[in-house]
Amino acid sequence: MKENRIPPQNPADFRSSVRVIKQSVEGNKALPPEEDFLAIEDPLEIELVYDEVEENPVRMVTMRTPGQDRAMIYGFLYGERIIQKASDVVDIEFNHPMDPKPPTLAKVFFQPGRPAPAQKQQREFAIHSSCGVCGTTSIGNLALPVNLRLTTDYKIDAGKIHQLPLRMNQLQETFRQTGGLHAAAIFDGDGELIISHEDIGRHNALDKAIGSCLLSSGLPDKPKVLCVSGRMSYEILQKAIVAQIPIVAGVGAPSSLAVTMASDFNVTLIGFVRNNRYNIYSGSERLLTSPSNG
Repeated sequence: MKENRIPPQNPADFRSSVRVIKQSVEGNKALPPEEDFLAIEDPLEIELVYDEVEENPVRMVTMRTPGQDRAMIYGFLYGERIIQKASDVVDIEFNHPMDPKPPTLAKVFFQPGRPAPAQKQQREFAIHSSCGVCGTTSIGNLALPVNLRLTTDYKIDAGKIHQLPLRMNQLQETFRQTGGLHAAAIFDGDGELIISHEDIGRHNALDKAIGSCLLSSGLPDKPKVLCVSGRMSYEILQKAIVAQIPIVAGVGAPSSLAVTMASDFNVTLIGFVRNNRYNIYSGSERLLTSPSNG
């Protein structure tokens, strides 16, 4: 049996951007070539190994920006309800762990006796940076159990929502350099920042944030607020509901399915948080607002 020996992964070991030379055109005039930076998109193959038997392991591939890979794996497994707590994982082994280049393979070893997902629940995983549910084998696998419906009566001052994107953006160093990364930030019940992560995939950024919380304090514990940098679709709401996050805000638009899920699972869903204004699509009772004078 493997001992639970999970060392921290140093994100400083991995680059999140790469330098290129670009040439811009204004009108019909070509400008001189100049330096630019692009966000890195690299594959990571993840193998789920049960009882240390490695024949026919469950495999998946995700396209991610290197860094915080361990937290991303924990967050992904938690969001898929493959694990319920960090200690369900005994070890994660990366290939060339002492190498400064990012890993391309991670083997996840679970506690002995933990059953593998049923075949009908497994995905043919090929997770791209743009889609966290690509490869799902059945529409039924997208459904969440009704017992995940949030029941907290937590409330927050409506004015604090305006501050979330700015505080998240202050930590988006690679986004400022490349303009090509999404971000996900988790705040506590008072609107204070807990963790923020970037990735080329919006679902990966959220997995990294949730995984970091799972490793540090466990989930769920106290009511939290999630802020994301882009649109809010099924994958974002699904992960937030599993993590029991009652308020989800984003600078972009929600999808129709995201609004339906938020209503069904009692999540406060907020979109277009920008320019001191936002829209509430579900759960307005959690926001403490001033009465309108108009």
